[in-house]
Amino acid sequence: MTNFDVYTPATAPEKSRPLLGLWQEKMGFVPNAVGIMAESPALLKGFAEMRDAYEKGLFSPVERAVIHMTVSGLNGSAYCIAAKSACCEKSGIPKDVVDALREERPMKDPKLEALRAFIMSVMKKMGRTDQRDLDAFYKAGYSKAHVMEAILGVSLGTIGNYVSHIARPQLDKPFEPHRIDLGKKKPDARSSHAA
Repeated sequence: MTNFDVYTPATAPEKSRPLLGLWQEKMGFVPNAVGIMAESPALLKGFAEMRDAYEKGLFSPVERAVIHMTVSGLNGSAYCIAAKSACCEKSGIPKDVVDALREERPMKDPKLEALRAFIMSVMKKMGRTDQRDLDAFYKAGYSKAHVMEAILGVSLGTIGNYVSHIARPQLDKPFEPHRIDLGKKKPDARSSHAA
């Protein structure tokens, strides 16, 4: 349970209220982690603007799910995995894709697996990818612009993960059916980074 306030559009700091109102309209509720972000209007605004730009970028909804769930899995964020699983279900992302991501299994689709592998490399190497990582990503049909947007996706996912780690929000009722127990898994995204 969090020691941070979980704000609503009515209780948030003044500059956060319109942004939470938009979230309320879009999802029908304000997720607890987003309500916590409202403590800092700057963070909430930055997160919302990054999310908006990312959703209008090159990656499809399925590809964005691969990025977000891979980042959240490596960072050990059960809250974000449950939240994204619920959003995937609502938006029609295939269940076999979501299940593979939740279980950190390779994807059946070679292009999605290349994306997952690239994101894992970016995370584990703290951005210090090598030419082999890039070549495999390009061979799968991605471009230099996709590399840049992958960085955006990793950054966006990490913001949500870190807010959840630090503030420990209660899992929202709509996300509850997608709760995941990460067990004794310790987040170790950077265990094999390059020097």
